[in-house]
Amino acid sequence: MRKGFIITAVIILVALFATIFWFPFLWWAGLIILPILVLGLVDYFQKSSNIRRTYPLLGRITNFLEEQRHVVQESLLLNRTEGKPFNWIQKEIVYKRAANTLMNQPFGTQIPYDQVGREWFTHSTYPANQINDDFRVLIGSSHCSKPYSASILNLAGMSFGSISKNATLAFNGGAKIAGFAQNTGEGGFTPYHQKYGADIIFQFGTGYFGCRDAEGNFDAKKFTDIASNEVVKMVEIKISQGAKPGYGAILPAKKNTKEIADFRDVEQGTEIHSPAFHSAFGNDIEMLWFINDLRKLSNGKPIGIKLCIGQKDEFESMVKTFAEKQNYPDFIAIDGAEGGSGAAHMESLHWAGMPIIEAVHFVNGILKNYGLRDEIKVMAAGKIISAFDIYRMLALGADTCYSARGMMFALGCVQSLKCNLDTCPTGITTMDPSRVASLVVSDKKTKVANYHKNTIEGFKELLKSMGLENRKGINKKYIVRRMNENGTKTYEEIYPN
Repeated sequence: MRKGFIITAVIILVALFATIFWFPFLWWAGLIILPILVLGLVDYFQKSSNIRRTYPLLGRITNFLEEQRHVVQESLLLNRTEGKPFNWIQKEIVYKRAANTLMNQPFGTQIPYDQVGREWFTHSTYPANQINDDFRVLIGSSHCSKPYSASILNLAGMSFGSISKNATLAFNGGAKIAGFAQNTGEGGFTPYHQKYGADIIFQFGTGYFGCRDAEGNFDAKKFTDIASNEVVKMVEIKISQGAKPGYGAILPAKKNTKEIADFRDVEQGTEIHSPAFHSAFGNDIEMLWFINDLRKLSNGKPIGIKLCIGQKDEFESMVKTFAEKQNYPDFIAIDGAEGGSGAAHMESLHWAGMPIIEAVHFVNGILKNYGLRDEIKVMAAGKIISAFDIYRMLALGADTCYSARGMMFALGCVQSLKCNLDTCPTGITTMDPSRVASLVVSDKKTKVANYHKNTIEGFKELLKSMGLENRKGINKKYIVRRMNENGTKTYEEIYPN
């Protein structure tokens, strides 16, 4: 093949020059053929790709299909139930609710009921006539002087820098319209989080972006300036994240623009590393001291922690310390191992952490065992898309939910999986000005609000169908999972108290 390509290239060149010599008006053929031959020669002599070296030009098609494999699959090859991490049925639920358009479907479900792992809820013969519930949760322990009334569905943390300016603005506008909270993510507190006046959960992680000193340690004054802002309703300390628990994070130098560097208190154009550990505390006791300091600095606003459950004995030891010291965070946000991220290590993305269903059940049980369930609220995050997803989390013990990728679909995300490449085609996870401009804030903020509103409406209808007038009747016994070909179990049997 390799020798044949050179012989073929020589023949084509001779034929091309002969043609142009005898028929000068065909000069334009060289503009087409010569670049193709140059690419072929480059492939022939390069050493990085075996396929391109063996099959010049033709190998480029293989490389292209490999690079665009996911896009081709999503667009042409997969049916409605096969897409990953989210299939088309899940995306369509968000798209339709965001567009506030026809929100029904004909001809029956395409998710087979005989599939192991398939879940469903059990309806009542006598559905409820009305719902008496505001679907809000008061977050704030006995140590908190300024509790916050949160929606049961909120925007999970997505940093400015991991998502674009326009995406941040659209989320802020949508949260204000629909009345839910926007988590800033760990990238700092920006004017884009304040533009429309939505309720804000200020999150910081191990990098202390927005509230760090020159050495990268926590800066109390900068934190106070942020926490005292009237739109900031709660503070969340990020200990770990579902997609990369126990790992640090990297902000690539090319994404570290001057604007992002200013908000994160870092040097522009440098690669920024967030360590896997906090410098402000290193054990449970020190974390409690730190939480106490944050309460004072924020003038009594709810302070919480976010983590993905790993080693169970460590979490139980933490809660035991809370109980013994009678001091604790106001809420714990649990991130499932199936959670998303703009970029994660290969091993952590696929194999680290506890899935959200098992994690919420575990956390709820531990808090009950130590008598802290009424003091500490539980927020759940990890592939929350539909009203059924919310019901499952609340049935297992969560008080409220976070959604990140669901909200991204409302912005127009197509799951191209290019979040870490700065080439997002929808302008959501890129800093490229031309791509960002394709996300029109005035349109997308309405879609975000619609998605939230219609999902809450869907939750109301789900409760009605089960004969429930409010959240008090939510129970694990009403969810069923197929365990094998001939058997099913309820959540109450799978996840006993």
